[in-house]
Amino acid sequence: MSKIWKAENNYELPIKELLFDDIMWNGKPCRDCLEQAKFERYYELLGQEKLMHPLLVHKNELWNGGLRLRVGIEKGFDGIDCIVSNDVKLLKLLTIRQQSDAQNYFSYNALEPLESMHII
Repeated sequence: MSKIWKAENNYELPIKELLFDDIMWNGKPCRDCLEQAKFERYYELLGQEKLMHPLLVHKNELWNGGLRLRVGIEKGFDGIDCIVSNDVKLLKLLTIRQQSDAQNYFSYNALEPLESMHII
């Protein structure tokens, strides 16, 4: 039985459990694309027990959530909750929603520029 990292939020949309080997990035399995530098944001997410947002996947290509994918693999999961859609407009809206919520689970130093714009 596969160990899936379950997301807290689903935006009232269907969630699909995908194995890491089935999610593609630039035509290659994401598991093969993980050699990236690890910054504060990575370690903060690694220390969190809960996954707040599912990955966003366009068809079978990763749209948003590469860090969550990398951390899920590091934590020993086999797969992760995803919202899979062919609707680019929906994926863009969900990306904005996820970015606007980032300050609720990352420190200010770990926020990306667009995310820190949402802090009042």
